[in-house]
Amino acid sequence: MNYYTALYFVIAMNMLWAKNEIILPLCGTMISLAVSGDPESSVLLYNMHDNENTSAVAGRIISSRYGGQYYELIHTGDRNIAFLDGDDSLYIDPNRIYTDAGIWQQLARNKNADTLLFRDIAEWRDTLLAKLRINERSLVIALHNNTNQFYSLESYREGGEYEAEADTTFQGRIRDMDDFYFVTDQRIFDILSTSRYHVVLQANETMTDDGSLSVYCGRLGIPYINVEAQHNHLVRQIKMLIFAFHKLVDERL
Repeated sequence: MNYYTALYFVIAMNMLWAKNEIILPLCGTMISLAVSGDPESSVLLYNMHDNENTSAVAGRIISSRYGGQYYELIHTGDRNIAFLDGDDSLYIDPNRIYTDAGIWQQLARNKNADTLLFRDIAEWRDTLLAKLRINERSLVIALHNNTNQFYSLESYREGGEYEAEADTTFQGRIRDMDDFYFVTDQRIFDILSTSRYHVVLQANETMTDDGSLSVYCGRLGIPYINVEAQHNHLVRQIKMLIFAFHKLVDERL
């Protein structure tokens, strides 16, 4: 897919994006879960950070053209979800709440240890997972964007910040280390390692429980891919998604 083809898709999909919206209030804050794509698909495409707009556009395009069911969390346009607890403003990362330990860590960052608030967030999390039908999926594809040189394949290699979180890595032929797959399944790792893109295999047995969706899926044995690309690398992210669909969905992983 060349630049102009991708640009055409961007314009067309954003103008014609047909979606349903589910309202999921959290402590009085209205959060929308936009849904589009094939409701019968066992493949989930999920954009959970409201400021990662390149991945949102890529998800809309791929679900419309290639399949899968696409979900997008929409609130303030920021990464974190903001809400009030009494007079206090709290912020939680929607990719750090899929385990109880992750929720407690998010509360600790807010200097809050309220068990009732923990229960409210956990119930909201459980409702979200049910809407995503996460346990019914044959493949979960998370869509994320990063900032240049702050998070990349190098983060998981020897000496990197997250070296201990990776079982193994594969360096592809592309030059930009910020664009890579992060997966929880050895077979998926082996298949995606035949591409020109970088791949990281999560160390499921020793991974730090930070509440992320990859930890949740790794524990339950749900095949998971994060298609990670730098902000504005739309063409690259679309190509990575197309390759993943071709190898893991069309060829029936």
